[in-house]
Amino acid sequence: MKYAGIFILFMVLRVFPLTCQNSNDATTSAGNLYLNFRNINFVKNNEYSNPVIEGYTLLGYFIQPELVYIPAEKLTLRLGTHLLSYSGTNKFSVVKPVFSATLDFTKKVHFTLGSLSGSDSHSMLDPHFNKERIYNAYSEDGAQLSISGKHIFNDAWLSWENFIFKGDNEREIFTAGESFRYASPAIAGLLSIEIPVQVLAKHYGGQISNYPEQVETYLNVATGIRTCIDIAEQRFGRAGVEYLYFNGRSLTKNAPSGITSGHAAWYRLFYTFGKAEIEAGYWSSHNFFAPNGNYIFGSVSDHIDNLVIADRKLITGSINITLLPEKFLEIYFGFDGYYDTRLKRFDNALTLHIRFNQLIRLAGIKR
Repeated sequence: MKYAGIFILFMVLRVFPLTCQNSNDATTSAGNLYLNFRNINFVKNNEYSNPVIEGYTLLGYFIQPELVYIPAEKLTLRLGTHLLSYSGTNKFSVVKPVFSATLDFTKKVHFTLGSLSGSDSHSMLDPHFNKERIYNAYSEDGAQLSISGKHIFNDAWLSWENFIFKGDNEREIFTAGESFRYASPAIAGLLSIEIPVQVLAKHYGGQISNYPEQVETYLNVATGIRTCIDIAEQRFGRAGVEYLYFNGRSLTKNAPSGITSGHAAWYRLFYTFGKAEIEAGYWSSHNFFAPNGNYIFGSVSDHIDNLVIADRKLITGSINITLLPEKFLEIYFGFDGYYDTRLKRFDNALTLHIRFNQLIRLAGIKR
């Protein structure tokens, strides 16, 4: 039964002939049926060896084929399946149906119920929303309100991660988030300022469940300012400096780690040229913990019970290169380095992925 979604999708494609029109080059219109095929093949090698986090490698792929139907001008329906497989397992680790209804209030304001647009669409910061979730937690379900404009990006969402029934012996789990970024118009055609504000709430609980653990709720907030300078009208790229402040706390005061609140600051320099970006930074934190974040930045160990390293000092650096940056295809290479000045050790992570996202018109449906 777990492969029923794949079978249904195959049968539908047999009924509707493909016209092979690439709708990335054409505007979608009401009454048409499309196939959206999403895929990422990835390698993420985390060479970590410290008390806070153990090293591991993510190697595999996911595919997410979707039938997309637009019954009315402002309504889009998607039906498909999300399949995640790690190399060497010879099976799908995640098999789940995908269905969503999206209402377009305007060309820039969209509301979705059901399966969301992918965990990377939130544009969150790595310390409190691990960027490798694009590989192992891409598919989300819940509600999402997104606003995109020339100077404003806003994404508010609720991701329901574990549903429970009455009498279950496990907890319900959900994440609520708000990601906002304002980018000013260029000042004198040279200087621009960006201000991010991000909020995450993570809840483990459920009144109707008989789980043995206590309710836990965490709140993480981040904000800061980024200043960018266009070098010779971006002919030689962009450079800038960024300051980010993070605050995290347990709202239920019963976190297993014993940490009730913490904070962090991240100072970064960056330079971008074309599709390449280089960053260098300094991370300083005290009792910082984010349940959805990259543990390399936190104070709570992911593999040693009851271990908390209150103060963390890291020198960070990264190189990111995107090749073949087409609308439907990208090849991405990334390197992240972390030198812990207190533990006197260097950890790093290498990332390589090929991403494909294509929307193809299948046929028009008479109404």
